[in-house]
Formats: sequence, structure tokens, C-alpha cells
Amino acid sequence: MISANEDFTIASCDRCPRMVAFGNILLDISVELKDGKILEEFDLKPDDQREIPAEKLAALVSVAVETCGNPIYNPGGSALNTCRILRALGEKNIIFCGAVGIDENGQILQQILKDSALNTCIQTLPDQITGTCMCLISGDKRSLNANIGASLHFKKEFVSSRWCQSKIGVCKSAAHTNIDEDIRIFYIEGYFVPEKFHICCYIYDHYCKGTANLLVTNLNASYILQQFTVEMRFLVENADLVFGNLAEFIALAEIYKCSDVDELARLLIKQYRKQNRSKILIATDGCRSVRFYHGAGSKFSAESFPVPIIPANTVVDTTGAGDSFVAGFLYKFMNDESPTLVECIRYGCKVAGKVIRQVGCNLPSNVPSSPTVATTALEGKNP
Repeated sequence: MISANEDFTIASCDRCPRMVAFGNILLDISVELKDGKILEEFDLKPDDQREIPAEKLAALVSVAVETCGNPIYNPGGSALNTCRILRALGEKNIIFCGAVGIDENGQILQQILKDSALNTCIQTLPDQITGTCMCLISGDKRSLNANIGASLHFKKEFVSSRWCQSKIGVCKSAAHTNIDEDIRIFYIEGYFVPEKFHICCYIYDHYCKGTANLLVTNLNASYILQQFTVEMRFLVENADLVFGNLAEFIALAEIYKCSDVDELARLLIKQYRKQNRSKILIATDGCRSVRFYHGAGSKFSAESFPVPIIPANTVVDTTGAGDSFVAGFLYKFMNDESPTLVECIRYGCKVAGKVIRQVGCNLPSNVPSSPTVATTALEGKNP
């Protein structure tokens, strides 16, 4: 079995973020549906994710809160969810970059993130509203309806500013005496691509191209792949590690005119030419097996991992299940010495299994924050 991180180690200097993530920031408003009337009224699907106009979202929030009552507020956004779970597991040395408006929702979000002790590099935009997502929960299904607001207007000039660079730039610490050890992860969610592809290119060119650093991406949604095909192909082809669910990989296979995901994986891995490293593709499929591919050039492997069974009556909210799986995978990847891909996937499943028993993308409060203890707590039994 291939080692997940092969012959390199993610940088561990306290002054240098081991992972820098870029994504949209949302305030998630979650309610449990009593029936399907709201979905019918707003022409929504019970298990779907989409972006909708601000006016329609405001009306939806008003009706949903009035009808269902007791909304629960959580920070949202794919990469932000992953970073929050990583932080809850005990990973301190990460930083999240994004944008909010100067409004009440933005203040709420920034306070929540401050309380969670997650390092952030956030741009505040006075002329934009903070992104919001209405999460309509019905058993193990959820309808996610978002307007990303300020996140759409995140500026490259902010990323390249001296202040932001001082937080995410190359570490000059004497701790890095061996350049081969100074390897970091740069994580870009698929939702970040619209209107910000030039920032994605800047991140790749400035931090990843020609370096040992890892570019990691998440497909996130089929409509992103279909509407931003050229941009997503760039990310997928240059990424060292690609996450997504099976439906998203099928959509990607269609874009590449491949007959199935196996053929797609062979194509992408054949193009990968980095020395002493494998390209890794991880395709989740809900409660079914995780399919994973790895290799470089002519070397190719395809394997699967059976997801542990979780009783349906224990599932509260699957919002953020994929994001928390990514967090668990990356936590094992970043902290264990030479973990295998199966070990990373197993841990990702365990973390996701904990999260879907909560409302919103959160770990239960009884999971310790210490990295060593957290690993023990989550690896003891199947969720």
C-alpha cells in the first residue's frame, strides 16, 4: 500500500502554517423541515446544493425560520468547514483565507471563528453582504441554498498584500534548515473558483508550481464543473490531491469524455510527472465505499474502502459530511508518520461519522482537542 505522504513531511514550524486554505465564508442557518411544503413553494430539491439570488434567499430564510422555528447558526463554506474540524481535532497550524461583509452576519462569523481559535486571514468588504446558506434538513437529506455575497468579491490584491503575505507567505524561520522538509498544503475549494480563478492561478504559481508544496482541491459540486470547465480542469490537472463525491467525478469524467471514473483517473494520473510522489484521487459515495486512485505516469492503482455502517436513526444532519471527511483525511495525513491512504480514509470516515450526528458541521463537544487524545478517541470504535 502506498504511503499517503511518501518521502516528505508537512512543515511543522510553529511560525509557518502547515496548511493554507482558500474558500467562501457563509453563515449557515439550519432548520428541520416538518414537511415538503417549503421545498415545493421555492422549487427546491430535498437533497441538493445550489446558489440562489440574494432576494430569493432572504425570502426563503424568512419563511423557513417562521415556519420551522429554532434555527441553528454555524459558520459554513466547504474549506472553512474542513479547517474548523481540523482545528477541533487539534491541528493548530492552519490558516483560512476568505471575505465577509461589514454587517451583523460578518461580525457573528468572525466572533465564532475567534472563539474557535482558528487562524484566519479575512478581508472585510464594506459594500458587500456576508454570504449566507439556508440549510433545510429532512432526515438524512439536506437542501443547501446559498448566496455567497462578499466571498464572490475576494480580491487578489488582498492575497498579495504585505499583511496577508506575512500570515501565509514563505516562512523564514531557522527551524527549516532542510528545504526538503519545508512542504506545505495549499487547499482551494471548488466553490472558490467562480470570479476568482485568477487568484487560484496566483496561488498555484506563487506557492506550488516548481515547489514541493502540495496543491489540494475539492470538486464540491457538479454544476461548478459544468459551468467552469476550463478553470476546474486546470485545478484538477495541477492538484496533487483531489477530493470529490462519485457524482462529481462522474461529471468530471463526462467533461474529459471518459467512459467512467476509472478511465478518468488513469488519464489524470498518466499526465502526472512529479518525482517521488503520486497523484491521489479520492471519490466518496455517501455510506457506500470510498474509491481511491493513486500513481504517476504509467504507475496506477485503483482501490476501494468500505465505509463503516452507521444506523440511520443516529444521523442528524449530513451537512458538511464531505468536508469533515476531508478534515479527517488531512489530519491523519499531516500528523502520522508515513500513514497509508487506507489509514487516512478510515480516519476521514470516522470523523465524518461523528459530525453527521450533530446539527451543522461540528464535532461533538466531548471530543478532546489534544491531537494525540483526539486520535485515540476517534479511532477506538466504529462510529
